[in-house]
Amino acid sequence: MRIIAGKDKGRRLKSLKRRDVRPTTDRTKESIFNILGPNIAGTRFLDLYSGFGGIGIEALSRGAKEVVFVEKDRRNIKVIKDNLNLVDYEKNSQIINNDVLRALPILSGEFDLIFMDPPYEETELYTNTLNKIKSYNLLSDNGIIIIEYDAKDKIEIPEGYSIIKQKRYGKAGIILVKEIKGKDE
Repeated sequence: MRIIAGKDKGRRLKSLKRRDVRPTTDRTKESIFNILGPNIAGTRFLDLYSGFGGIGIEALSRGAKEVVFVEKDRRNIKVIKDNLNLVDYEKNSQIINNDVLRALPILSGEFDLIFMDPPYEETELYTNTLNKIKSYNLLSDNGIIIIEYDAKDKIEIPEGYSIIKQKRYGKAGIILVKEIKGKDE
């Protein structure tokens, strides 16, 4: 796992050999950040189902103002902390060691970008997470949610969201959505 662009481009990050954690591939990560382009700088970024923290750390390297990592596995939390220490981003980050659906109600403020990558086999988590993000008003008015999923699955996007873009990168699929707010609801 490595940082592919930004201030810390090329830096290797720690990870663990685990079958239950699937870090986002460099190709998919690069595609996501190419789509988002310069919109990362100065953002408040939420990394849900963080794993080893690669996506959130990539956002920090590209100029995100703050990243909140939510991960329930303590072994992964230690790796995230080690990686943040490695690139000196502790001051710009917060780590929440909790289940995502339990953590969402305790988050404060809105996020400009939210990345979610639940375990592929737990497809109900996609809809449940999106519903909770909306009900707790966690996405800013112009915010975007980036969803990574197994490309062979069909992900149900709940009412109140519109798809901005959907792409496939090998085995991974990416959907970018925004919330429909105001009169359009």
